[in-house]
Amino acid sequence: MPPHPSSALCPTRRQLLTASGAMALGGLLPATSWSQTPWPSKSVRFVVPFAPGGSSEIVARSTAAELSKTLGQSVFVDNKPGAAGNIAMQEVARAEDQHTLILGHIGTLAVNPFIFDKLPYDANKDFKPVSLLAKVPSLYVVHPDVPAKNLKEFIAYAKKNPAKLSYGSAGNGSAGHLAFEYLKMTA
Repeated sequence: MPPHPSSALCPTRRQLLTASGAMALGGLLPATSWSQTPWPSKSVRFVVPFAPGGSSEIVARSTAAELSKTLGQSVFVDNKPGAAGNIAMQEVARAEDQHTLILGHIGTLAVNPFIFDKLPYDANKDFKPVSLLAKVPSLYVVHPDVPAKNLKEFIAYAKKNPAKLSYGSAGNGSAGHLAFEYLKMTA
């Protein structure tokens, strides 16, 4: 059966990842002169500045799989957690090859420069944005024993019981931490 004429207007997630990955990495090609070996000439290392299992790794692994197919070269994910992503950012900023990429993140690129006095990298000078790969939503969830069915009820309960509640996040300066602090500030 031939594809529906409008299918080109509604690409699948896989097609979008493939296209965005190809476009993202295509931005690196102009840095290579015509006399050099075409890029990529060897495996591509895709660094994730966080521990395995989070949303960043999920995005990186699905993107790496599609890029491997598109580029005809192995793209492997290398998790480098620690110091709010600063260890990985420093390592990639100092990499001297064009086969080491990093999954930039709001924390490493936008938050860390404001919460650390001195960083081993400059987010604006050491990195060049190539493509937006994903937007990851944040959710507020509560234990079923908390008598709130929506955010308005939760805020009212929190105001009446300030010492009863606590929250968890990935750490100071993380997206979850900043989102909850913003909720506290505005509510």
